Amino acid sequence: MKGNSTKAAFWIVAWVLVLCLWSSAAPSIVFPLYATDWHLSKSTTTGIFAMYPIAIIFVLVIVGNISDYIGRRMTLMIGLTFLLFGAFVFALAPNLHWLFVARALQGFGVGLTSGAGAAALVEFNPTSNTKFPGSINTITQAVGVFIALILGAILIKYEPFPLHLSYWVLSLLIFVSMILCFFLPKNQTSRSGDKSNWKPAGIKVPKGLWGIYLLAALAVGIGFAYGGIFLSLGAQIARDVVGTKDILVIGMVLSILSLLIAVGATIAGRMSPLPSIRIGTVLISSTLVLLVMASEMHSFILFVTSSITGGLGYGFSVTGGIGLANMYASPENKAQFLSSVFVVSYLFQGASAFGGGLASTIYGFSYAIWMLSLIVGSIALITLLSTMMFNKKMVYAK
Repeated sequence: MKGNSTKAAFWIVAWVLVLCLWSSAAPSIVFPLYATDWHLSKSTTTGIFAMYPIAIIFVLVIVGNISDYIGRRMTLMIGLTFLLFGAFVFALAPNLHWLFVARALQGFGVGLTSGAGAAALVEFNPTSNTKFPGSINTITQAVGVFIALILGAILIKYEPFPLHLSYWVLSLLIFVSMILCFFLPKNQTSRSGDKSNWKPAGIKVPKGLWGIYLLAALAVGIGFAYGGIFLSLGAQIARDVVGTKDILVIGMVLSILSLLIAVGATIAGRMSPLPSIRIGTVLISSTLVLLVMASEMHSFILFVTSSITGGLGYGFSVTGGIGLANMYASPENKAQFLSSVFVVSYLFQGASAFGGGLASTIYGFSYAIWMLSLIVGSIALITLLSTMMFNKKMVYAK
C-alpha cells in the first residue's frame, strides 16, 4: 500500500483531469446561444468544436512524450496554463474569431494533460488493482462533462452574462488547481536527467504491440467519436427532440450521458479489457440505432434511452481501451504510448464533430445523424470483430 502523499497526488491528478474535461465540454451547452445570438450555422459551431481535437492531435504528435522528460507535474502545470488562457479568451470573446482561438488553447491544454495525467494516475495508483487508473480516468471524463453541462446550464439560465460567466468560474478553479499541482512530486518522470535527448513524439509503437495499439485506439476512438457527435450536436438534437429551448432542461437531458459514463467505467474497472471493449462496442452500436430513431420520430423516450446506452457504452469501451494500453505500455514510454492512443481517438472525435456539422448544414440534420451513425456504427462493429480475433493469450499474459 502506498503512502498518504501518493494517494493525495493520485486524487489531485484525477481532479486536474476532471477540470480538463470540464473545460472541453463547457462550450457545448453554450453553442446554441452562440448560434442564435451570432447567427452561426451548424458547420461553424461544430467547426469551433473540431478546433479542439485538431489542437490536441498537434500537441500529442509533437510533445506527447514530454512528461517522460520534464516530469508529470511540470507538464500538468503547463497544460493548466493553456486551459486558463483558453477560459480567459472565452470569457472575453466578442466575436466568432475569438472562439476559434479559445478552442485551440483548450486543445493545447488538454493535449498536454491527457497523456501526462493518464500516466501519472498509473504511477500514483494507491491500489494493487492495475485497472483502477483506467477506470478513474474515464470517470473523470464523465464528472467533468456532467459539471460543465449542469453548472453551465444553471449559470446561463439564472445569472447575467450567459455567454461569459461560466468561463470566469472555470478560470478561478483552474487557478486553484495550478496551486494544487505544486504539491505533486517534482521529479515524477521516467527519464529524469535526460531532457537533452528529447525528440518530437510522433506515433511510436514498440515492436510487437501494434495489435494492442490498434485495438486500444479503436476502442477509445469510437467512444470519443460518439462523444464528439453528442457534445457538438447534442444540444441541438435535444432542442429538436425534446421540443424546448429551456437551457436547463437541455443540460439535464445531456448530463444523463455523463452520469452513465461513470457507471459504465466503474463496472468496467472490475473487468478485463477485452470483455469491457466488447460490451462497449455493442452498446454504442445500439445507441446509434436509437439516436437515429429518436431523431426521425422526435421521441423524447428514445433520446433519453440512447443517452443511457451511449453513456454506458462509452464507459465500457474507453475504459477497456485505456486499460489495455496501460497493461502493455512500458514504464519509460507510458505517456508516449497513451498519447499515441489518444491521437487516433481525438482524430475520430474531430472528424465526427465537424463532419456532422458540415453534413447538417449542406444536407440537413436528419441526413447528418444517419451518416454519422452508419460510419461510427461500422467502426464499432469492426472493433468488436477485432476483439473476437485477438490473441487472448497475448492480452491476458499479464
